[in-house]
Amino acid sequence: MIEIRNLQFQPLTFNLAGDRTLHLGPRERTSIPQKDISPEITLAEKRGLVGLSKPEEEKPSVSDETAETTEPKTTKRRK
Repeated sequence: MIEIRNLQFQPLTFNLAGDRTLHLGPRERTSIPQKDISPEITLAEKRGLVGLSKPEEEKPSVSDETAETTEPKTTKRRK
């Protein structure tokens, strides 16, 4: 899978390698299979319209054990 991200503030539409199309909203990102990347998408990457990257695995920021032991912080309310 390849992550494609629209770097523009306007929607973009691309033809995929096949009979499908890809619609990306402004600054939207989505994952597509490697086999669906068309020459149109690679050209758009060279022109700086989109960014292609491998999607990163999400890592948990706090483990389950430490989440149970930490207490939520309270803040003072302003009147």
